[in-house]
Amino acid sequence: MKKTKIIIGLVIIVLLIALIVAGVIIIKTNKSKEINENNSIITNNEETKESNENIDNKKGTTSKNIAVVYFSATGTTKEIAEYIKEEANCDIYEIVPKQKYTSSDLNYGDNNTRATKEQRDKNARPEIKEKIDVSNYDTIFLGYPIWWGDVPKIILTFIDNTNLDGKTIIPFCTSGSSGISQSENTLKQYKGSVNWLSGKRFSSSSRKDEIKNWIDSLNIINNSQENEEEKVNDEGEMNSMNEFIIEVNNKELVVKVEDNSSSKALIEKLKQGNVTINARDYSNFEKVGELGFSLPTNDTQITTKPGDVILYQGNNICLYYGTNSWNFTKLGEVTNVNQEELKNILGDGNVTMTLKSK
Repeated sequence: MKKTKIIIGLVIIVLLIALIVAGVIIIKTNKSKEINENNSIITNNEETKESNENIDNKKGTTSKNIAVVYFSATGTTKEIAEYIKEEANCDIYEIVPKQKYTSSDLNYGDNNTRATKEQRDKNARPEIKEKIDVSNYDTIFLGYPIWWGDVPKIILTFIDNTNLDGKTIIPFCTSGSSGISQSENTLKQYKGSVNWLSGKRFSSSSRKDEIKNWIDSLNIINNSQENEEEKVNDEGEMNSMNEFIIEVNNKELVVKVEDNSSSKALIEKLKQGNVTINARDYSNFEKVGELGFSLPTNDTQITTKPGDVILYQGNNICLYYGTNSWNFTKLGEVTNVNQEELKNILGDGNVTMTLKSK
């Protein structure tokens, strides 16, 4: 009896040990699974982030002043247009007819079809569903299928209702056998000042490398980027001609200049170096100090307002934080702070003002 109890006790202990071991294994397995799942989530998040960054980088390099505008009734021209968009990395717009063309509308063998009637009517202008705004683009790829040997009349609707003056237009077309020449001649009848470049015909079997080689031969991508850089440089140069800085008490005040010989002479002077003025407070409405040189005057009777920068007697600069009426030459006005901010920056008493080119 005693031996039986011992055996039963041993069995119970073995069973308990087995249960404990099984529990440990399950816990470790779940923990390992959780770690793997977390690692998978982290990896997926990193891949998603990287993918999004790649998308953002691609968006950031879009040719901003180039666009593809196309009309496609069967999808062939659309495919070529999307290839061009991809290669030029630019925006794309589809000319969508208000009344969609059906396959029966495009039946060449029937003289009574919609497209046949339109192509034979020189005044036909099929209505476009939504107006396309291309005012922000300098160069436009204009695509279309060849219909009855010529450009579809809906393309003329687009041209007649769009200001294309000063833009470069590059036609491209799709067709089974017809060339692009006749459609180019039709397009060039547009009376605006458009720079028409020679276009190209593609077939439904045209490959991407053919499109790439054509776009490369035009050299418009590099020219587009250069024009954008020139535009930025021109704007920067224009700003430097129209503005200067007054630094006072570690704050920079942006001054937009007047269009007169006095301000132009000051801008030229500041290009040679900064000008420091020890200015005193006068009558609780201005800070005034000597320039150390003379500028041409354009005096008129004016009432100043806070922020006005005034030339007094040809060789004194006055920065007003109040009002005063006198015979002055206005050089410009502070644009980046209001009256209260200006008064706080200038403070009480004398100040040192440094005039700098922007």
